Amino acid sequence: MIRSIVLAASAIALFAAAPAGAAEIRIKTAGKAPAELRAEIVKAASSVCWQNVRGESLATYLYPSCVRASVNDAVSKLNNPELVAYNAATPVVYSR
Repeated sequence: MIRSIVLAASAIALFAAAPAGAAEIRIKTAGKAPAELRAEIVKAASSVCWQNVRGESLATYLYPSCVRASVNDAVSKLNNPELVAYNAATPVVYSR
């Protein structure tokens, strides 16, 4: 069975001018090492969060918080102790 997770920008509530719905990206999780899986989660969170904050006057401040919250939310939903430990030990690098 192929497992996947839907990454939604859960941090949309951080700002008032949020769009009505959150964007989402599906990531296949089966057979991936924690580092590879987290890298894909960070990439997806970055994309979703940028879509949601671009054009905001405080985008520079909102974007990192959104990525961090989205990655942490997705990692916690996977219930994978190795991924949780890797996520806790690895800071998010912002590319925008």
